[in-house]
Amino acid sequence: MRGEIGGRKSVLTAILVLLLPFNILKAQTSLPFSVGERLIYSVFFNFIRGGKSCLEVAGIDTIDKKPVYHIKSRTESGAFFDRIFKVRDYMESWVDIEGIYSRKFSKSLREGRYRKQYSVLFDYDNLRAVSPYDTVAIDGIIHDGLALFYYVRTIDFSLGDIIDLNYFDNDSQRPFKIKVEKIEKVRVPAGVIECFVLTPFAEKGSLFKNKNLVTIHLSTDEKRLPVMISNEARFGAMVLKLESVELPN
Repeated sequence: MRGEIGGRKSVLTAILVLLLPFNILKAQTSLPFSVGERLIYSVFFNFIRGGKSCLEVAGIDTIDKKPVYHIKSRTESGAFFDRIFKVRDYMESWVDIEGIYSRKFSKSLREGRYRKQYSVLFDYDNLRAVSPYDTVAIDGIIHDGLALFYYVRTIDFSLGDIIDLNYFDNDSQRPFKIKVEKIEKVRVPAGVIECFVLTPFAEKGSLFKNKNLVTIHLSTDEKRLPVMISNEARFGAMVLKLESVELPN
């Protein structure tokens, strides 16, 4: 019986693969990430290890009849840190498979007493972002706080390069840039890894609420893994350090 069920599953899988659009199959083989990739991080709050975080390419969905990667992020403080400052941050992004840009984004944040629920759908046919609170004009392709990590992984950049992006959150569009500052080796739980150091910044105003104090360490190998992510949060410094990588079979 087990052999029969296994055979049926194999046949069904083969049929589903044949039915997938060619561009989906091409994206799955040409990009540095694919469905099933899970990146596990140790989270340090003000230099104290206090939680776990996960970035996951959970599957392929459809938004406006377009295939999208469904990307999930989960960050949670541990039992000890919960007593000081409880963190439960969950985000989801639906990223266009061909262009690696945002089509939909949602988040549910709990950081101490702070709470935030938000979602937005990007309507590119009419160049607008639609949330439960407002409809806002946009002037082009958008990268939300999750999509930008996966987009920069696909770019062939060099030291000193500037990457232009449009960031959108809380019903506000903010053009910003990412500078490829340098290459350095960093020690994380996953090992010592050589990385590009990327720093997002805005030419006018502040990109993030805490003076743009964000640094992304992206591995220099073909996977371009986000090895370490540092930023200033409401409760001080938060650093995500790569602990393990789970890849699809």
